[in-house]
Amino acid sequence: MLLNYLKIAWRNVQKNWSYALINVTGLGLGIGCALLIFALVRYHYQTDQHHHKYDQIYQFASRFTSAEGEFRTRGIPYPFGQALRTDHPELNHVAMLEEWGEPLVIVPAKIGTGKKIKDKEQSGAFVEPAYFQLFDYQWLAGGPEALNQPNTVVISARMARKCFGRTANVVGQNLLLDARVPARIVGVFADYQDNTDLAYSIMASWTTLKDTRGARPESEPFDNTNSSTHCYALFNDRFTLADWNRQQVSFVKKHNPKNVNKTFYPAEPFSSMHLSEEYGGVSRNLLLSLLAIGFLLVGTASINFVNLATAQALKRAREVGVRKVMGSTRSQLFWQFMGETALIVVAATILAMGIFDVGQALADKYLTGIFRFRFYFSPAVLLWLSLLVMGVILLSGLYPAFIMAGFRPVTALASRLTTQPSGSFSVRSGLVIAQFAISQILIIGLAVVANQLEYMQDKELGFRKKAVVTVALPSVPSQDKSKMATFRNLATTLPGVDQVSYSMGGPPQSGWTSQTTIRFDTRQNEESFSPQQAWIDADYVDVYKLKLIAGRNLQPSDTAREAVVNETFVKRLGLTRPTDALGKFIHKQSLAPLEIVGVLNDYNQSNLRVGIEPLFLTTIATGYYFANISLSSANYQQTLAQLEKAYNEVYSDSFFEPQFVDEQIRQNYQQERTMSMLINFFAGVSLLIGSMGLYGLVLFMVGQKRKEIGIRKVLGASVQSLLWLFNREFARLILIAFAIAAPLSWWVMTGWLANFQYKITIGPAVFLLSLLATVLAAALTVSFQSVKAALMNPVKSLRTE
Repeated sequence: MLLNYLKIAWRNVQKNWSYALINVTGLGLGIGCALLIFALVRYHYQTDQHHHKYDQIYQFASRFTSAEGEFRTRGIPYPFGQALRTDHPELNHVAMLEEWGEPLVIVPAKIGTGKKIKDKEQSGAFVEPAYFQLFDYQWLAGGPEALNQPNTVVISARMARKCFGRTANVVGQNLLLDARVPARIVGVFADYQDNTDLAYSIMASWTTLKDTRGARPESEPFDNTNSSTHCYALFNDRFTLADWNRQQVSFVKKHNPKNVNKTFYPAEPFSSMHLSEEYGGVSRNLLLSLLAIGFLLVGTASINFVNLATAQALKRAREVGVRKVMGSTRSQLFWQFMGETALIVVAATILAMGIFDVGQALADKYLTGIFRFRFYFSPAVLLWLSLLVMGVILLSGLYPAFIMAGFRPVTALASRLTTQPSGSFSVRSGLVIAQFAISQILIIGLAVVANQLEYMQDKELGFRKKAVVTVALPSVPSQDKSKMATFRNLATTLPGVDQVSYSMGGPPQSGWTSQTTIRFDTRQNEESFSPQQAWIDADYVDVYKLKLIAGRNLQPSDTAREAVVNETFVKRLGLTRPTDALGKFIHKQSLAPLEIVGVLNDYNQSNLRVGIEPLFLTTIATGYYFANISLSSANYQQTLAQLEKAYNEVYSDSFFEPQFVDEQIRQNYQQERTMSMLINFFAGVSLLIGSMGLYGLVLFMVGQKRKEIGIRKVLGASVQSLLWLFNREFARLILIAFAIAAPLSWWVMTGWLANFQYKITIGPAVFLLSLLATVLAAALTVSFQSVKAALMNPVKSLRTE
């Protein structure tokens, strides 16, 4: 019986190959896109789950509260781990970690200066030995046992190959960290899987941190929090999470008494941190939105199948009638049609696997950030694919199978069947509306994202962003002021260079921020707000063309004596005029009182997702880590080549890696750009699937109305009126779909724009674009077949029975 079902199904597919091709292609596209989205979502939900203690590890974080709201970060104070162990010795698994971005190492050579290695793809870290009791690593040689000693490191197999060209016989070799601190390799571990937030290519002992970063961590004040410093712990029966939550206030009162009831250190499950948006993780809502898009695309393809199958049902009415007269039962006919559906879905799944394979390669090449993923096969994937295929078979096949199996033999043989009850709104029309609505929602989303990106790129930020490059200086405990002066002198003599400035962080909008607490002038209490702080030299204001609205610029100095503030700083102080702040003092722990000598016009020092924060700038030469260079020549390549020569002359053990400020700002919104690209792709796929379905329906309608068209032409109907005959029904359905899609997409995209402090207003042009796109796609699809039908010789169509 099963073989007979398959044989008949194959014959029907061959007989109606054009419909089968449309269905296989549409379902293949829908399933293929759904598989790609599933792989991305699964990748993020499985991040770091290969660690055996994944569900038992907790990560401490910092939460700061003020009158302005709440701020959270994964960072904690440097002395936090030691304080935690001292106060709670029953916690025997506490590990501190300090991230080390783009680690620079030198492999000493027997002859010569050695080989410089800078890992831009993976970061490094300084870790305590307990770190390896919490997280699992596969050791190819050596191990982490010796990391309790200073000047020791473990490296990944990938880093070993970069440094030595091999992974064997590496233990015992020496490296120079930051080109100056000697360290001995004590272990080599296997390369990571992609889905980890702990992808460190080199990990040095915690005690080595003091040599590479100066007096840290012991001498750091407890109220100084760095976002790159982390602490992990494994709670136990003697000290649980509930115990920590109960004793946390007393811990803060002991170690950070000034900030009691303002600073908290929650212990968050490590398993939740990757998908914790409040701690800078991946947005669950974004992943769920992508998953919804995947299911919508599968739904769109299934709608195609249902529409075409119910349309084809009328052609097969006599076949059903004959089968019933010959003794076929309703259940046998039902399973016959379900078998045909299964055959088409299986073929579509094979096509989808090919699309998935190509799509994964393209994703690996073009997607970045949170949208970049690697696919790892597991039995769970096979189960999900099986469920998806079964769901598509049921979704696509149930309704048409019930319709065709329910035909009455007499009515079917008399050819008086219809799949639409008289005077009612057909299921097929409803499904077409759903297709158009899905396409329009995606198009509106694409338009909003694209307009927001254009707005952010073109918005005046209040500082110069063209023809300015930044170069990172070597990270050392105390910057060498003589070298900085030498590089400035060499660079400013170049014909294409205008000015050189030094600063603590990168350019405005670089994403790097540092906040602190201050006391203003003669006020007795600290301010309720925490301003951002940055160290700059006296040329910074001129390089970035910042505008002074009161007072003057900073005087050249290597130490903190003066400060300039922004307008928002003045407003938060409650002062009415910028001049009211001049001559007053900012008091900050560990710094001498800073006299406010100037007020800057507000500029967007952070990205446009957040507003302008209060800010003060002062001079601390030992805290400069970037050179900011304004260019006066349009021949950037020649100028950069000359700058590289000057840089290498001063910093021979580092890398010259210039970055244009406008490009860095553009990279800040890479996630939105990638999302725009994905929505663009999915909207195109949705329109393509919908257009293929329309093409199939029009093909069927032309066959049904062939004689009617001939009669109309004989009676004098024009080609235009015949075209309207086909297009008017779809025009009505498009307008109904638009009435559904417009408010729904407005609600969704308004929620997305709420993530930005500076954003566009969704205007009518966005909705008109969506309507125009779907009308154009539908008109082209429908007109292709309807024009052929309208130009056909009426005599031929009237003779055909």
